[in-house]
Amino acid sequence: MPASSGHRLVVAVGVPYSDALRREIAGEVARVAPDAEVRDIAALVREERRLRREALQGEALAKAKAEMDKQLADVDVLFTLPVVPDLPARAPRLRWVHFISAGVDHVMTPELVRSPIQVTDSGGITSAGMAEYVLGVMLLFAKRLWTYEQQKKKHEWRKEDVIPVELHGHTVGILGVGAIGQEVARLAKAFGMRVLGVRRGATARETGVGDVDEMLPSSALHDMLGRSDYVVIALPATKDTERLFGERELRAMKPSAYLVNVGRGSVVDEPALVRALKENWIAGAGLDVFSREPLPPESELWGLPNVYMTPHVSGNLMGVESPIIALFGENLRRYLAGEPLKNLVNKEAGY
Repeated sequence: MPASSGHRLVVAVGVPYSDALRREIAGEVARVAPDAEVRDIAALVREERRLRREALQGEALAKAKAEMDKQLADVDVLFTLPVVPDLPARAPRLRWVHFISAGVDHVMTPELVRSPIQVTDSGGITSAGMAEYVLGVMLLFAKRLWTYEQQKKKHEWRKEDVIPVELHGHTVGILGVGAIGQEVARLAKAFGMRVLGVRRGATARETGVGDVDEMLPSSALHDMLGRSDYVVIALPATKDTERLFGERELRAMKPSAYLVNVGRGSVVDEPALVRALKENWIAGAGLDVFSREPLPPESELWGLPNVYMTPHVSGNLMGVESPIIALFGENLRRYLAGEPLKNLVNKEAGY
């Protein structure tokens, strides 16, 4: 609900954006709420997080918390990336927080879930770029590109080592056909692939659902896995998806199939995945997310030759900040008008 009449709207920004982007945020706020105050608390958020991370519980942390509490006391709306600990208690006027990330599993504290504060995220904005990442990884596997990269390092010219294949005519199975999964399906169809999807809301097998040739219910997951040459995980982290993809699912895949995960690392039973890759239950995996991030140096995934991995960067896209700010501006207009917000998170479900 909007702030009460007579109170000047206060919008706090906890993201360490550049000066140009901070001006862009201020411009969006001024466009829909000319009298609102835009308060930059990014430095305070960063400093309190640093002190907590380093377990510095003394006077410095107390001072940082006091300054943060002072700044949060009359905030109505928060635009941020990290969550502030005990946010509902420290920001008693807060009615809405927007997170710039697509997923909110890492910031949805129990206090925030229990509170009446509305939560929105930036899901959908990076979907096209993340789908391009997925297709890029699939092409890397299909065209055996890393083999040629190794040959280049050794100054070798060998055509007979591997034979590339086409994506055309092959099948991709998508687990989680939300915004990202739908974009993967669209691009896969452009490559002439057959697209299967498993979506939680599906109750029966359907054909021709958008760019998905067959949309299957969760009960048909293993059927999809056995028919797919590439399996893409685009699921959020929730209590229902925790280790959803384990040994049984990996063994249900073809030995020639590849797994690509751009959802959350917690969805996959990582020890089972390591075993599957070492024992060739599947051909390989492209991983952008992991059960622990940063990935620990002792993880066996580092040394496996059939793994391509990146440090959770599939959604890190140049220029993505402006669409996020525009989404926030539209939602601020809706907030002030008492209209439903876009990208509203179901706090109990976690997405």
